[in-house]
Amino acid sequence: MAVVTSDVLALTFAGVKTEFDAAYIRAQEQARWRLIAEEIPTTLPIQNYAWLGRGAVMQEFVDEVAEQSLFEKTYTLADKIYKGNLTVWRKTLEDDQYGLLMKKARDLAQEPVRHWNQLAFTGLASGFSSLCYDDSPYFSASHQEGDSPVQTNATGSSLSDAALQAAEAAMMSYVDDKGRPLEIVPDTLVVGPALKRVAEDLVGSSVVITKVGDGTAGAGATASTSYDNYFRGKYNVVVSPYLINGTIDDATYNSAYNWFLLDTSRSKPIVIQNRQDVPVTLETDMDQPSAKIKERYNISIRGRYVQGYGLWQTAYGSNATS
Repeated sequence: MAVVTSDVLALTFAGVKTEFDAAYIRAQEQARWRLIAEEIPTTLPIQNYAWLGRGAVMQEFVDEVAEQSLFEKTYTLADKIYKGNLTVWRKTLEDDQYGLLMKKARDLAQEPVRHWNQLAFTGLASGFSSLCYDDSPYFSASHQEGDSPVQTNATGSSLSDAALQAAEAAMMSYVDDKGRPLEIVPDTLVVGPALKRVAEDLVGSSVVITKVGDGTAGAGATASTSYDNYFRGKYNVVVSPYLINGTIDDATYNSAYNWFLLDTSRSKPIVIQNRQDVPVTLETDMDQPSAKIKERYNISIRGRYVQGYGLWQTAYGSNATS
């Protein structure tokens, strides 16, 4: 049996921190939030993002340069504080369960990354009500700025070949505040587990087979037509367990049949603003004078970040419920 002394506690926390740091780096490198979101480092508690529109566009020069104004919008994100806590019992140290404690440290390192995954994908589901830089919901049928017409990146249609085609056509037609094409090309289809088979069939099948009427081959039979699948291999399918009908952290979601078409080749649709000068850190009470007489110790992780939205033009979403 190990005797719990100040030195043992100090060495234990040093080991926990080493395991945590290494596991955290590995988890961040493989994080799924990176598929649809980008990190924006900041050193301010509240960050203002000024969107200035297209700015200057090339025009034929005749006798003088025509004035071209900026279309200005400001989007503000204020960070939030998040914490997670691991309780270590004194008897765990006394019973030399060091290996188990290190496993818990590695598991703890996964939690901030898992939380960023959650924020990114539930951010998509919340985009039908949460506002973006133009003061409209991120997914809305009434986006309009400058000289652009009213444009939509929202639908209620269930995921299908026709719905996907309509979404692609809409995204590739988006224009900026000067009326110039934005050259959006979608590359990623995001769904929840309930739509995994449908999504993979839509972009993975080599042919599409349709059945029409009762056919002519006999009573009750159907005539079928097959054709090459236009969407085969066109999109990367991302399946997120956070797109569900249920409750996550006291928030209720009805997003099991929501689907999202994204252009992730430029700025990604979801942003996570992270305090660069206050990184995710470990805190402990193992170094307190009273630690030697405690029966349990707390090892906490702390971070300051917030989820927000990038350009609405990089995403098209459906809040279908079936």
